[in-house]
Amino acid sequence: MSAAAETRFIFKTRGPLDPVTDHAICVPRPELDQLLRAAQAPTVDAYLAILSSRQTGKTTLLYQLRARLRPRGYGIALIDLSVVQDQAEPELYRYVASQINSELEPSAAMPRRRLKDSLRLPSHPVEFRNFLLDIARRVQSPRLVILIDEVEAVSEKCADGFFGTIRNVFSSRRKEDEAAFEKYLFVISGAKELHRLSTGPNSPLNIAERIYLQDLPVEGVRLLAANFARAAIVAPPETAQWLYDQTRGHPYLTQKLCAQIEQWHPGVITQEIVQRATVQLLRSDDHLEKMIAQVDAEGPARQTLEQVTSGKAMPFSRLQPAIARLELVGAIRDAGQCAIRNPIYYAALRAHFNITPAAQAARGWKRWIRPAIVLLALLFILLNVPFLYNYARDFYWTSSSINEKLQSQVLDSNFTIHYDRILRANSPDTTNISVDWDGVPVNGPVYVTFQADKPDITIEETARRTLDQPFQQVRFNFKLNRSGLAVLRYNPFNPATDHRQITLTIESLADGSRREVYTADFVVDYYSAFIFSAVVSIASFIGALGAIFGNVGRVRQLLGLLGRIATQPT
Repeated sequence: MSAAAETRFIFKTRGPLDPVTDHAICVPRPELDQLLRAAQAPTVDAYLAILSSRQTGKTTLLYQLRARLRPRGYGIALIDLSVVQDQAEPELYRYVASQINSELEPSAAMPRRRLKDSLRLPSHPVEFRNFLLDIARRVQSPRLVILIDEVEAVSEKCADGFFGTIRNVFSSRRKEDEAAFEKYLFVISGAKELHRLSTGPNSPLNIAERIYLQDLPVEGVRLLAANFARAAIVAPPETAQWLYDQTRGHPYLTQKLCAQIEQWHPGVITQEIVQRATVQLLRSDDHLEKMIAQVDAEGPARQTLEQVTSGKAMPFSRLQPAIARLELVGAIRDAGQCAIRNPIYYAALRAHFNITPAAQAARGWKRWIRPAIVLLALLFILLNVPFLYNYARDFYWTSSSINEKLQSQVLDSNFTIHYDRILRANSPDTTNISVDWDGVPVNGPVYVTFQADKPDITIEETARRTLDQPFQQVRFNFKLNRSGLAVLRYNPFNPATDHRQITLTIESLADGSRREVYTADFVVDYYSAFIFSAVVSIASFIGALGAIFGNVGRVRQLLGLLGRIATQPT
C-alpha cells in the first residue's frame, strides 16, 4: 500500500497525533488539564514527570500542551531526545540548547541565531546551566515550559550531569541573582527507563510531581468510535463497549482495532467483527512483541508477571521494584491488586507463558453443580443477615453504658442508676448495677431489693441492701450462668437478641407501701454465636466465589483460615 493511500485512513497507529489535523481522533485526556493548570499557575512548585509505557499517548499529550500554550504567549519548547541516542555528552547539550533556542523563537521573541552561533552552544553541564539562565533573562514570557520527550535516550553516563543541571535550576530559583530560573517549568516524559532515573541525588523525579498516564475511559473510546461514521461504517451504540472490553481503553490497541475494522470496511460493526480484529492483532503485532521482550529481559519482573497472569493475588505497590517496572512497561495496572492491563495483553501473556486456560464447564447434570453451590451459599448468607444485623445493632451501634436518673415523688428522693447493659455469656467476670442516693434521706432509710427475671442470674452476697447515708451508693454484683453448648445460641430462624431484666425495688424502711420500682434491661452477648454466624456467612461467600471462578485451591486455603479463627478461644 502506498503512503498516499495510507493517509486516507482515519485511524492512526504510528507516531504521535497532530492536535490540528488529527483533532477528531485526539481523545481529551484529564492529564492535559493537570498540565495546563501547572503551566498557568503563578509559581512553579514542582516540575512534572509523565510516566507511562510505549504507545499510550505521551508525545501526543505534549503536542496538545504545546498547541494550547503557544497561542497564549507562553514560551514553550518540545525536545525529542531520541535523536541523541548514544551520542556523546557535548552533542546532547548542543542539541538540547539549539532546540530550546529555535523552539522559543516563535513564542518568546528570541532573536534568530545565525548558523555560526552554534559554535557557542553549551557542551557540558556548567555551560548548559549558564545557557538556561541567559535564555530566561532575555525572553519576554513569564513562563518557559520545556517539554523533554524520550528521556530514556539519555545514556547513563550523561544522565547524572544532564538531569542534575535541571534539578539545580529548580533549587537555584530562589537566589536573588538567579530569580529568572523561576520562569522554568520542565516536563519530562518517558516510558520504562524513567525507572532508571528514580534513584540518586540528582534524579529529576526528586523534584517532579509524577503523572501516571491512564488509559481511555469508555467515554473516550466512544468518542473515538464515532469516527467510523466518517468512513461510512455504521457503528452501533454498543461498539465502544465492545472495543473497551478488549482493550480497556489502551490508546494504541483501541486505535489498532479501529484501524483494522476500517480497513475491512464492513457495512455494520458487530461484536464478532471486533473479536475477529482482536484475533488478528494477537497473531502478530510489534507492540505486543516489544512489551513481552522487555519483560523477558528482566528476571524478577518476568517471574512476577507470570504469577499475576496465573491468577496469584498480589497487592499493587510501586514500592516493589518488579511491580513498578511492570507498570512502566505497561503489562499491569493498579486495581488494588496487580491486574493484567487488558484482555488482549492477558491472552498474549497467557500464550507466552504457556498457561492453560480454565477447563470448559462440565456437561450434562454436572453443569448445574456450580450454580447450585452458588444459590446454596447465597441462601446461607441471607439466613444470617438478620442475626448479624441484630447483633451489630444491639452490641456495636448502641451505647452499653446506662446512667439514668430516677426522681421519686413517693420517696421524696432522687436516685441515679448505673449499669452496663451487656451480659456476656460464659464469662467468669461479674457485672454490676448500682444505685446512688442523690441527696439526704429526708424520710429516713430505704431498702433496695434486687430481683432477676430468670434463674440463670445469680447475685453475690445479699439481694437486699440499705441506703441510710447521704449520697450513699449500693452495688449489686451478679453474673449470667450460661456455659457449655448453651452459649452457642445460634438459630438463624430466630435472630432476636436474648434479654434479661433486673428489677430494683426501692421502699421506705418506715413505710413499706411507699416504694419505687425500676426495671433494667440487659442484652445477652452470645459472642460465640456471632462468630459462628460470621464464619458461616464468610465461608458461604467464599464458597460462592469459588463456585463462580472455580478457584478451588484458594477457597480451601481461606476456609482453613476461617476454621482456625473460629476454633480460637474467645
